[in-house]
Amino acid sequence: MVLLKRKPVFFTPLPSLSTVLQTVHAPPAPAPAPAAATDADQPAPKSKSKSKSKAKDEAAPEAEAEVDESPAWVPPDGKDDEEQLDKLLYVFREDLPNGTPAAALTGRGKKAGLVKVLGQADMNGLMGKVANGHAHEHGEAQEAQAGTTWKVWDRECFYIPETGEIFTDYESYCARRAFYDQPLFQCEVSGKSSLDYFTAFSSEQREVRQLHTRFPRQLKKAVLSAVQFQIEGKLESLADKIFERFVNRFFDEESESTVFVEVEGDKYLARIVKTFPPRSLAASTSASPLKPTVANQPIHPFASDLSLDLEEVIEKDDPMRYFYNVRLIEEGAQEGVAADYASANGHSHDGEGDEKWGGSVMEVQADKISRDRINFSRAMLKRFIRDCVHRDAAVYSPWLVKPSVAARYGIPTEMPDEIREGIQQYRERQMDKRKREREERLGIVPGAAEAPSVHEEEEEKPKKRRTKKAAAAAAEPEVKVEEVVEEKKKKKPLKYPAEDLLVEWNPERDPGAGRTELRPPPNRTQPFADQFETLLMTWSFLNVMGKPLHLSPFTLDDLEHSLYHNDSPTPLLAEIHSCLLNALVADLAAGHEPVRALRNAGKVADSEADNDTDYWEGKKGATTETLAPVATGLAESWKVKEISPRDGRRGWEAALVGCLWERATLDTLPNYLDNILHLTFEDKPAPTRPTWSTGPSTASSVAGLIPTKPEKRYPSLHHLHKLEIISFLTELVAQTAAIRDFMDESTAALTEVRKDQVEAKRDYRRIQSERDALEPKEQPKENGEEHAEGEAEAEAEGDGDVSMSEVKEPASRQPSPSLSVNGIGINGTHSVTEHDELDDSAAGFASDDDADSLSSISHEENPAYAGASRRKAMAAAAAEREAAEVARKEALARERELAKEKKAEGKHIAAEKKRLSDEEDAVRHRMRLLEHEFRSNLYTLRARPLGSDRYCNKVWWMDGLGSAPLVGSDGKVCYGTGRLYLQGAEDLDLEFARLAAVAANDGEEVPSEAVNERRDKEEREGKLAPGEWASYDTPEQLRAFLSYLNPKGLRESQLLKTFKAWLPELEGGMKRRRIAMGLEVPLEEEGRRVRMSRKAAGDEPEGYMNWKNKRASGRE
Repeated sequence: MVLLKRKPVFFTPLPSLSTVLQTVHAPPAPAPAPAAATDADQPAPKSKSKSKSKAKDEAAPEAEAEVDESPAWVPPDGKDDEEQLDKLLYVFREDLPNGTPAAALTGRGKKAGLVKVLGQADMNGLMGKVANGHAHEHGEAQEAQAGTTWKVWDRECFYIPETGEIFTDYESYCARRAFYDQPLFQCEVSGKSSLDYFTAFSSEQREVRQLHTRFPRQLKKAVLSAVQFQIEGKLESLADKIFERFVNRFFDEESESTVFVEVEGDKYLARIVKTFPPRSLAASTSASPLKPTVANQPIHPFASDLSLDLEEVIEKDDPMRYFYNVRLIEEGAQEGVAADYASANGHSHDGEGDEKWGGSVMEVQADKISRDRINFSRAMLKRFIRDCVHRDAAVYSPWLVKPSVAARYGIPTEMPDEIREGIQQYRERQMDKRKREREERLGIVPGAAEAPSVHEEEEEKPKKRRTKKAAAAAAEPEVKVEEVVEEKKKKKPLKYPAEDLLVEWNPERDPGAGRTELRPPPNRTQPFADQFETLLMTWSFLNVMGKPLHLSPFTLDDLEHSLYHNDSPTPLLAEIHSCLLNALVADLAAGHEPVRALRNAGKVADSEADNDTDYWEGKKGATTETLAPVATGLAESWKVKEISPRDGRRGWEAALVGCLWERATLDTLPNYLDNILHLTFEDKPAPTRPTWSTGPSTASSVAGLIPTKPEKRYPSLHHLHKLEIISFLTELVAQTAAIRDFMDESTAALTEVRKDQVEAKRDYRRIQSERDALEPKEQPKENGEEHAEGEAEAEAEGDGDVSMSEVKEPASRQPSPSLSVNGIGINGTHSVTEHDELDDSAAGFASDDDADSLSSISHEENPAYAGASRRKAMAAAAAEREAAEVARKEALARERELAKEKKAEGKHIAAEKKRLSDEEDAVRHRMRLLEHEFRSNLYTLRARPLGSDRYCNKVWWMDGLGSAPLVGSDGKVCYGTGRLYLQGAEDLDLEFARLAAVAANDGEEVPSEAVNERRDKEEREGKLAPGEWASYDTPEQLRAFLSYLNPKGLRESQLLKTFKAWLPELEGGMKRRRIAMGLEVPLEEEGRRVRMSRKAAGDEPEGYMNWKNKRASGRE
């Protein structure tokens, strides 16, 4: 069936027969002539895609029919769309039996279109069925239709043969046709998509035809007989069972395009001529199993019976015991189709093999025969079965062969009673099994008084053994449902990683894995108390946006100490205010609108916002009228030009007053008027003597206050007010175009970093593959090979001489027994060692015949012959020694050359390994830097924590974000905070985690009281309030916190993965901070035992006073 992609198909309702047929009253017609009968038997022409069934009356005048417009009996419509479509197609194709040929109406070359409905049963004809079935129910209707005929209405209709749809108007036909022409369909067989309906339909038909052509004809009936009435959930399982049954079973006349026979290692195309079953299946007792006497004996009788196990079928009818007469296809024979097929698929064999075996007939068994996978495989078998069978939608319905296919292969379609009863019993058993499983899943225990069903009593033994749990449940029906559900849920294991609140401490396993139950207490004392979050976020913004602000990175401790400092101006605060004010001035100079604080955006107009200041009153009765004469001028001058770094940022305090007067409101910065008052006025000193300065105050001053310069008053401003001012300025700068452009650049850089990471990983895999190629895995040698190599080495190391100890002297030549040392006799004479060696060598090289001849002639009788043979033996021994020496020297030379080659190869491999090692180190370093850059750009866009623990406490690490580097130019770790921060969980987040735990626990309640009790036990005095901040300052505390995290939880497992990736940088930052703060001594100084000198107070300023803005001067 053609598959539709993306949207469903809604078919047009089929028309009724009353709108198609028209009643006609015709006079009695004479008996039909033979010619007319012949015309009626002619086949109907094929219908076209667009058929206009317009019946025009062109009959003879004497047989002209009279159309009756009065209502008459019309055959009823079909019960469903399929039956209605059959009736309409029967009418339009004009396949009805013509009852009145004399009164027939013809139209456009078609056969008679005027039909009389007969009152007899015609199962293959529409009107016969209609009339027969209708007459039994309504006898009067049969009388009314006795002389009634019909014809198709004289109207146009349009027909699509691919779908069988009929349309009575052209608009509907065009709409449907246009829909089918859209590329929305897919061929179900081949999987091709984006096709129109007709292409997909023709593709399916082509694939199906090819399927039925390729599939072995002899297997079709056997396979379909095995499938008929089988109950199997998946078609794949059914196809696998049938494939295992027939993969080694062959039938007579299997063609040469399917079967191969293996002969002497080669495969030949062949045709199976005759199949001989084993002797156990033969009908008669014949002397030879190859020549049975019964012609019609069973072949593979048990293969189609799927009720038997495969082992039982093989035991009764082993396919390997069959013998087959096969005829090999001779090259160039009349069966040229097979030869062409073989050559096209690479199975042709040229040469002597084909001349030897071509065209011969031989007897083989199944192990020598195979089928071509193109024609028979699991996939082909599954496609063939899917195309030939169907199944009802009811549960546990059997697979049924389609009626047309069953009629073609003679497969019975009537289900036997025993099979029907077996299917019904199987269905009931499966339904009861599903019911019991559902009851067990829901914890419902059936009562003991329930009577068993009929099919359970008739179920054959042996039954499945009941489990102990089921037996106990049946023996104790009074068990409560709640207890069963409780027990079942207790025993249900968790799948890790699971929801963190469901993962509990295991005292038996967790201590061995290095995990602790209690969380180490963090440091809850943070600077600026409840304003610590403002301090941290302000510091983070200034460091992340340092490049567009032209501000060098600094530590959180430097900012903290600078804010607390009140003796003199600090360079860090001067640079921070100057960079922020310059960013606002540059944004105005670029033509942008003045930015406002987000908290005040869209609330009120400027004129309304200024009215709130009328009610403000500062110390000693100061009002806005007091501040206006001083602040108005500064508000006009601060945005004229940027503050230059050349003169030490002179005038930034006055510019700050003008910015606050113009941009701040009581909503966005509640204390800004008090801060302006503090910066522009100071308390009037008490008079010591009457002078002109103690006279009446001017109009611009208030009693007790005198104007002053802001640069003198800023250091004495309260540290919280300093922080509020900087936070307000960062909120304004965050909306400028420079910051937005920097964020866009970070987004683009993030994409480039991802690409570079992909390239780096590709290079790393290439290096690994090259390293593996240089170090192939050595296979262990066999004992025989090692022994042979050992013997070859021993022979190469020897000198090639014949061992004298292995040759025995004749008794006549043995010297008299005398002692000798190194060839010198004790009595001073030389021993006979050399003499015996020559004699033995001559004896060793003489053949058996020569030895016999020599032994037969006495040396005393023929001394000349003895001397000649002696000289010959000596010459042979010398030649052998020289040849052995030459061979030894050649072997040594070859070994030296081989050693040189191995040494050179070893040097090359060592050089390659060093090169690959250096490249790997460089790639690893590049990948690490890319990770740093990725993190820097990612956290530029949004501040986010590293993760959360089991109670949703957020974990923050703020170092190395945005413009602040994580590693310096010297390769050492840089730090910003040098600490790991914890932020207390919000109540809403913890509630969401508890609900997630309930959902993961199959709806079992996780009480909030239990969660809070467990949290109090594990966090103890370190439990944080919602939004409260705490920190871990040392690597030891960090390690203890990591031991507290459990990798079985979802949140904590992800947090541990993040810590694993950044642990060196995190610990390095903590150590650098503690050394910089003087809390620890560097390791090199500890090793040298250098005594640190204490300088006098005031000799060297503190670290935050030495900070310099290198980005402002262009040095960074």
